[in-house]
Amino acid sequence: MPIAYPYRFSDWYGYDKDCTTVTQFSGSSGQMGIKFICDQSANTNYWHNGSAAYPQVGDTVYTNSAGTTTTADRYINLGLSYLTFSNLNGVVTNLDICSPP
Repeated sequence: MPIAYPYRFSDWYGYDKDCTTVTQFSGSSGQMGIKFICDQSANTNYWHNGSAAYPQVGDTVYTNSAGTTTTADRYINLGLSYLTFSNLNGVVTNLDICSPP
């Protein structure tokens, strides 16, 4: 059924304005310091609002699948790289490569 102007209430049936699409990924449980971050195993689930499989700089990382609780200041190991958060709103500020030992 085409949408007519002006909009009717029925045109918005099923619309969820709070719907957030998030992508799940695995990372380490996180730690406050960078020392030994690349040795941590990726055994914790997180979610992010970016379009890639893993978060990129500027994406927000969440600790729940609803995308409502952001991660705190920490470093999270992704396996070959790690994320840095330098604020309390869960936004990735840096993505670095883990260098081999």
